[in-house]
Amino acid sequence: MNLANYLCANALKHPKKLSLIERHPAKDQRRTLTWEEFNAETNRIGNYLKKELGIKKGDCVLHMFNNSIEWLTTYFGIIKIGAVVVPLNFRFIESDIIYAANIAEPTAFLFGPEFLDLVLKARDRLETVRAFIAMGDECPDDMIPFSAIQNYTDVEECVAPMEDEDDLAVMFTSGTTGNAKPVVHTHGSMNATTIGNGLSLPLAMEDNFLIVLPLYHSGSLFMWFPYFAVGATGTLIREYRQPKWLLEAIQEEKATAFLAVVPMCVDLLNQIENREIDLSQYSLSSWKYIITGAQPVPQQIFSKLMFHLPCRIVHAYGTTEAGGGATWTVYHDDILKKPGSIGLPNFGVEGRILDGEGKEVSPGELGEIAIKTPRLMKGYYKNPELTEQCIRDGFFYTGDLARKDEDGYYYVVDRKKDMITSGGENIYPVEIEEVLHEHPDVDDVAVIGYPDKRFVEIVMAVVQLKEGRSVPEESIIAFCKSRLAMYKVPRKVVFDRVVRNPTGKLLKTVLREKYFGAKEAFRL
Repeated sequence: MNLANYLCANALKHPKKLSLIERHPAKDQRRTLTWEEFNAETNRIGNYLKKELGIKKGDCVLHMFNNSIEWLTTYFGIIKIGAVVVPLNFRFIESDIIYAANIAEPTAFLFGPEFLDLVLKARDRLETVRAFIAMGDECPDDMIPFSAIQNYTDVEECVAPMEDEDDLAVMFTSGTTGNAKPVVHTHGSMNATTIGNGLSLPLAMEDNFLIVLPLYHSGSLFMWFPYFAVGATGTLIREYRQPKWLLEAIQEEKATAFLAVVPMCVDLLNQIENREIDLSQYSLSSWKYIITGAQPVPQQIFSKLMFHLPCRIVHAYGTTEAGGGATWTVYHDDILKKPGSIGLPNFGVEGRILDGEGKEVSPGELGEIAIKTPRLMKGYYKNPELTEQCIRDGFFYTGDLARKDEDGYYYVVDRKKDMITSGGENIYPVEIEEVLHEHPDVDDVAVIGYPDKRFVEIVMAVVQLKEGRSVPEESIIAFCKSRLAMYKVPRKVVFDRVVRNPTGKLLKTVLREKYFGAKEAFRL
C-alpha cells in the first residue's frame, strides 16, 4: 500500500477538517490546509513531476525545506507517484548535499528559498539532477519556479499502487564512523511504523499533534505519521525559538502533544523557574502529554517536568533504521520508578540484548540492543556490505549497549561507538577529527561528548598542537566553522596530549574520565 493512501482516505472522509496548521510566530502568520486541500496539493505536485518532468516510479528526488506546509505537500507529492523522496537535513552544507546526491543519484531537486545560494554552489556537482525547482521570489532562468507547480491545474488523483517492498525514502541519518548513512525505508516499513507508533501512544482523530522538531528527523516525522493516518490535525511551528510559542500553540490550536528534545525542555523549565513564564496564564487543558526522545534525558529533567507541567510524559527510544519514534517507550508512571530506563519494546517490535557472539544475555548483563520488526529499513542504499554488517538473522544491531532488569525494562548504558548526541542531533567525531587534522598547527586530536545541562552533550575537541606552536581556542573554532555545519562545530576546546594505545587507537575513555570523571560516552 502507498503510504499516501491515508491522505486520500482522509480527504474523502473528512474533506473540510483541518489537516495542517502552520504557525510562524516570529512573523505573526498562520496558514491552514483542510484534508481536501492537502490531498489536492499533493496531486498537483505529483502530476507536475510525473507529466511535465517525466519523473517515474523509483526515481529519487532531493527535498530540502524547513518545516512548513510545503515540506509535507512536496514530500507526499513525490511518494504519491512512486518516486523516492530524499529529505535533506536543513543544516547540510554544500559538501553534504553533494555527498547525498552522489549516492541517491536524484533526477530532480525541490528546495526552499533559503537554500538557493547553497544549491547554486553545489549544482555543477549534482550531475544526475535534470530539474531544479526553486521555491521563493528568486529563481534563476535555468531553474523551474515553484510557482509553476502552484499554478498547475491538474489535481486529478495520482496515487500509484505500491507494494510493501517498494522504496519510499532514502534518509541520511548521522552515523558513528564517518559520513551520514543512507537508510532506505519502504512503503511497508513506513506503514508498520505508522501502526506501531499509533498503538504505542494514546491518540485519536480529535487530537492535534504539534510539530516543532525538524521533519527531516525521523523522530518528528515518524511520530506524526499515526496522527496523519487517523485524520488528526498537525500544527507546525516555523523557526521555533521561544518556549512560549509552544504554550501559545497549545492554547490557541488546542494541541494535545509534541515531541521534545532536552534543550527544549531545559529552556521551558528555566523560564518557568525564573518566572518568565507563568503557566497559570495559559489555557492548557487540551495538553495530554509531552514525548521526550532523540537522546537520553537526565532524571532531574523528568522530575522537574512532572512537577511543573499539567500533562503526562512518554519517553521514546528508537533509531531511524528501525522505524524511529517509539520502538521502545517508558510511560509516565514508570519514569521515576525505573530511573534511566527506555522502557519496553512496543507493538511489532522484538528486542534482544546480545553478546558478541549473538547470544542473548541474562538480566543485568551488558550487551548490544538488537531489533527485529516490520518497521525495519530495507537496508543502507547501495551499500550491501554495511547492511549485512548491521542486519543479521533479521535483527538490526543498533550499536547501543544496554542491560535489562528482571521486569524486562531496558536501560541504555553506553554507545558501542563514540557518537555524540547534542540537542537531538547525532554527531560523529571522526568527521570533526578529520577536519582538525587539516589544521597546520594541529598534531593530533580527539573529539568527545562533554556533559551539558541544556544539550546533554556538547562537542569537545582535545587538541594536541605541534611542538612550539600556540593557537587560541577561537582560531580552532573558526577553522571548524569554515568547514563544518554549525551543529558539528566544537563548543569546547582544550589543549592537551591526546592519549592513544600502542596500536594507535584513541583512548577516549581516558579522556572522558580525565575531563568529567566518567568513562561512558554519556550518562543518564
